[in-house]
Amino acid sequence: MFRIDTAFGRALAATILFLVCAASEGLRAQGAHALSNPRLPLVRLQSHYFSRQGRPFIPVGAHWVPAKAELHWPIRWDPAEIEADFRQMKDLGFNTVRLDLFWAWFEPRPGDYNPEAFRQLDYLISLAHRYSLYLHPGLFIGGEVGEAYWDVPWRHGRSPQSDPEMLRLETNHAAELARRYSGETAILAWDLTDEPPFWIDQNVTDAMAINWTRLITGALRKFDPQRPLVVGTSMEDVEHGPFRPDNIRDEVDFFSVHPYTIYAPRLFPDPMLSERGTWGAAFETALSGGAGRPVMVQELGSSSAQYDPERAAAFDRASLYSALGAGANGFLLWCYTDAAPENFRIVPYLRSPHETQFGLTTWDRRERPRAREFRQFEAVVARMNLDGLAPAPAEAGILVPEEWARPSGDFSTFGLRGPEILPYVSTQEGGAVAGQPSTGGKDENLWLTGSWLSSFVLAHRAGMSAGFPREYSDWSKYRVVLLPSPLTSTEKILVHVRTDFWEKARHYVENGGFLYASLSADSAIPEMERLFGARLRDHEPVNEVTLRVVAPFGSLRPGDTFHYTANPSDSRHWAAVVEVSAGQVIAVDGDGRPALIANVVGKGRTLVSTYPLETYLATLPSAFEKHEETHRIYRAFREWTGVQTHFAVDNPSIQVSCLEAPNRGYVVLVNHGPQPAAARLTSISSLDSLRRVTPEGLAPLPQAERHWQVDLEPYGAAVIQWTQPGPPSQP
Repeated sequence: MFRIDTAFGRALAATILFLVCAASEGLRAQGAHALSNPRLPLVRLQSHYFSRQGRPFIPVGAHWVPAKAELHWPIRWDPAEIEADFRQMKDLGFNTVRLDLFWAWFEPRPGDYNPEAFRQLDYLISLAHRYSLYLHPGLFIGGEVGEAYWDVPWRHGRSPQSDPEMLRLETNHAAELARRYSGETAILAWDLTDEPPFWIDQNVTDAMAINWTRLITGALRKFDPQRPLVVGTSMEDVEHGPFRPDNIRDEVDFFSVHPYTIYAPRLFPDPMLSERGTWGAAFETALSGGAGRPVMVQELGSSSAQYDPERAAAFDRASLYSALGAGANGFLLWCYTDAAPENFRIVPYLRSPHETQFGLTTWDRRERPRAREFRQFEAVVARMNLDGLAPAPAEAGILVPEEWARPSGDFSTFGLRGPEILPYVSTQEGGAVAGQPSTGGKDENLWLTGSWLSSFVLAHRAGMSAGFPREYSDWSKYRVVLLPSPLTSTEKILVHVRTDFWEKARHYVENGGFLYASLSADSAIPEMERLFGARLRDHEPVNEVTLRVVAPFGSLRPGDTFHYTANPSDSRHWAAVVEVSAGQVIAVDGDGRPALIANVVGKGRTLVSTYPLETYLATLPSAFEKHEETHRIYRAFREWTGVQTHFAVDNPSIQVSCLEAPNRGYVVLVNHGPQPAAARLTSISSLDSLRRVTPEGLAPLPQAERHWQVDLEPYGAAVIQWTQPGPPSQP
């Protein structure tokens, strides 16, 4: 101890006392600031939409990759830049941020965790609370940006999806994150990983995908049981990948789609901004959703290095609203910002020029047109009352074959009973059934998904919303069932319904159902005559196809024609030759053979096309950019059967989708065409009011006689709130 006797000493003591007091005040002020920013409430997923404090909401935002630090942000750590990103994301209207948790950074050696990585995640969580932005972290990254795979240095060639030791380490890794952050309210949901299978392992089987998902979800739920879980899959549904929704349904709480139509040119042989291209997000939402879980659009977008920024914005606009109408429960775009120019000289951007400019903003924080469209969308969605809301049941069901949906090696629905002396082995399936490498079936899958997509678009153009019920689910609840070829085929097991389906179909029709099917050279239907009033005789290679209507059918009139170009060297394009018995010929081909046959069976009705119309459209580039009218056949079938829809418009390029609650709901209109449209909206129901939801609020919708007019820009959209007379729904 010493005494301060001098004037200098007394002044020094006073200065120190002042600094200490100031520091204390600063800490108190910082604490008060923290208290003034309440913590985010816990998110649940107990119905179709996410909820917080008992009120449903839709997560909207984007994937965060910093412009300057890029994917090396944990190493090039810059808290000020990161907070500036969070501040801007909040200003853009985000309520959720998706981000990567790099495996090697969190676990630099097997079982040895990096404290700095957790301190960084803690900081991001503090920003999440400060700016009211939920975090949606992805584990084990893994594949991200272009062709890059961010490996762990100790993998030594082992497969992360099947090696026992790697599986043990991954399970422990997930458990460690769940243990540390159990109940952390800033985390929206855990994403098991981004775009599996892991990009370095292309030999992942159904069994590997299911086992991996079970292990990781089990580890997460052990310590963090209330957190929603998802696997961030990309195109696994349309590509029939091992992580397709039917395989992982029992382990996750919701599904993910990354509808990059621009990277699937065989399925979408169109410009990015096109009628079929802008249906991609809704198509995948409906296809994945048919497996029985809600669906989040977890990545979506295009690069300004490849596409005009205004066209990129228009694509986002049509895709977002289209998926909203199809029932998507979240929207996270790829990605928040462009890469800074200095990163163009290093991988991954060095080798992937398109990845440099996917942002809603430029690298120096200027907003791109995509940001404008996101703001508008977010503001509209925020004004929707989601209480009790769910997608309306679809009028049409497009069948998903059991062979496509089930995991390879599952014998439970093969019809076999008891022990076997002579084991059944498949020569097509491979994998667990044959004990040999899987045959893949990519061409067969493309045949199926292309026809699914054609039928999905045609149904909507005909005024019917469409879902994708599984063959062994209750598809009979759909008023119309659609079976585009190859669902009626026989040779390739992946793409057609099973033999026992046809008896169920006959009972469905006899009891009042309506069934449409198209045929090809490979079609085989037991007792077809009882269902369609015609039987198969042969098949015929064709080139130029013309269908001519010869009998009135719905809005079709004799003399109406439809023209298609077929590939005569591909039997999938060939015509089925039939002999008609009880059915009525509606249209004939150029040689006078029956082409469309209608039939009445009990209380129901059927229509069969002897030509694979949906396959023709699937293989025709820019099919819906031309004068395409095949939807008139679907519409005539709907009219003939008397199926009515809640809402309708007079323009086939406008999607009409409904989200419903008791006595109220929303109709989502999307113009998938390149021209402005003045849509005439009609309803078969008695309505109290219709109001357009805008970013500024609700605007009355002009009514003229028995319809409402809704003006839509090219690739534009509108959300219309409607109410019906009746007891008010609970808030």
